[in-house]
Amino acid sequence: MSADDPLAGASVAILHDRFPGIGGGEIFALEAARALDAPIYTTYVYPETDLPDDVRVIPIRNDKYARGLSRHLLAWKNEGLNPLETLNVAIDLTDAHPELTEYDVVLESAPLSKYYVPTTDQTVGDRMEALDYPLVGFLAKLYAKGWRALDKEANDYVDTFVANSELVRDRVRRYYDRDAEVVYPPVTGDWRSEGDDGYFVTWSRLAPEKRIPMIVEAFAGLDERLVVAGDGEQREKIERLAAGHGNVEVRGYVEGVESLVARATAVVYAPKQEDFGLVGAEALSAGKPLLGVNEGFTRYQVQEGVTGLRFEPTVESIRETVRAFDPDDFDAEEIQDVAERYSAETFESDLRDVVRDALEE
Repeated sequence: MSADDPLAGASVAILHDRFPGIGGGEIFALEAARALDAPIYTTYVYPETDLPDDVRVIPIRNDKYARGLSRHLLAWKNEGLNPLETLNVAIDLTDAHPELTEYDVVLESAPLSKYYVPTTDQTVGDRMEALDYPLVGFLAKLYAKGWRALDKEANDYVDTFVANSELVRDRVRRYYDRDAEVVYPPVTGDWRSEGDDGYFVTWSRLAPEKRIPMIVEAFAGLDERLVVAGDGEQREKIERLAAGHGNVEVRGYVEGVESLVARATAVVYAPKQEDFGLVGAEALSAGKPLLGVNEGFTRYQVQEGVTGLRFEPTVESIRETVRAFDPDDFDAEEIQDVAERYSAETFESDLRDVVRDALEE
């Protein structure tokens, strides 16, 4: 790094709203911290969250959220559906931590992080992942409208937006009339292709928005084998659907899922309006064709005839796509070449460029 580089000598911190566990958002924050050699500030780290030793994570309100009576009142539920917890995190982030004012750059890596109020000489980048709160019902709609009003005001403090896909970049333009730089989250792990043992595979957290039951139901009417990996609230439902169908195997959580994918024929993925889709990126990194739903960012990950095939979110469409799929039409090395955009090296380079450009501006 040259002396003329704006990053030379600049101090950088990551601000991630909370660590209720390790999911896609938390992985992004950890990888950003590694790429920028920066600490992570957060409101709290929930008990039993397994943090890596090579990243410094600083919880600023841990006693409030992870201990005592308030822990039960402010528990993380259903991915942010506890409005009391959400409101408290946002309020606490407006005050944040005195140490944060000492950094030249603050990269906000989660939706609520934008409520941090920076000093006048700080550069703030906000990583946009999703714009809507998963709330339903009349009272929830009022709650969401209030949040959107606060959301737009908070965005005035942001110097640069960073989107995790072109899909989210377009949402930023639509809702906020601001542009955003696209930096794909990195794929980590030993993703590889080791042949074809004649089974399709799908894996993820077994939650409703991943639509694994629809995939299982589709394969229950086919002869092709399907292996389902992962755990979550819908596991019992998925096991009931698979019962009596010898071609569908539900394995639960699989340690080292890369080895399972390495011997698969293809990956099937059908999430609802995924804003990025790490499973799709991991499948391509393994050189496996992706049979993906024709919505969200998944439709952009699937280049028809090159990286996979698309289907509509119905059981019959999945069946038709699996029947039409021929693994001989796809080349693992060509798929992996496309997946280079998701490499850790590309992520580090792109993220550092965004911070560098923000400093220059």
